[in-house]
Amino acid sequence: MLIKNTRRVSALIMASSFIIAAHATKPGFYLGAQAGVTNLHNQTQTVQTGLSSPATQSVSPGNTGIGERFYLGVGINKYAAAEFGYTHYAPSSYNVSPSAIVNTPSIRENGIDLVGKAMYPIQNFVVFAKLGGIMMFKSYSGSLQPISPSEPRLAATNNFHPLIGVGASYDMTQNWVADISWTRALKGGNGFQNADFMSVGISYHFVDEYCGQFLC
Repeated sequence: MLIKNTRRVSALIMASSFIIAAHATKPGFYLGAQAGVTNLHNQTQTVQTGLSSPATQSVSPGNTGIGERFYLGVGINKYAAAEFGYTHYAPSSYNVSPSAIVNTPSIRENGIDLVGKAMYPIQNFVVFAKLGGIMMFKSYSGSLQPISPSEPRLAATNNFHPLIGVGASYDMTQNWVADISWTRALKGGNGFQNADFMSVGISYHFVDEYCGQFLC
């Protein structure tokens, strides 16, 4: 009886292992989207109020909000991939009170990235790290400085930054993968601070489902 039950358990384990292996995604092209919380870590700025007194205020911004990333990737093998993406960060908003200005002064940032992705698979799960670069684009809305010859309005600018990240993913099927990750664009010139993005996402992998079942 013991031998019979042992055989049944062994058969069940082998069947489960086959199902897990069958759901693992294969190398190839994929595309995905992520959404989550961003933090631009921008600092205190001098903001116009539109009033005669006080004409300006020093205001600390609200730096967090909802951001998104869209990307195209290619899996080289089960340990390495590369991604090209676009990230929209929630703006840093400078709320002034009291103020006669209707709009909320803000700093807006977006980025285009190219990263390498190192992966370590554990059955259906994958832990990964990212390293690459991102071109950050910054623009301003509202008046974050007095407009005068000595203090002109802030101009839009851009800057290249190193990008790092870590995360984990789960292969739901051979094509669909869910993930959670954190990335940081490191601070650099032109007043750019660290830009963080904590996200959840989903991606679609263009693999042959028939071949994914090891029948090719």
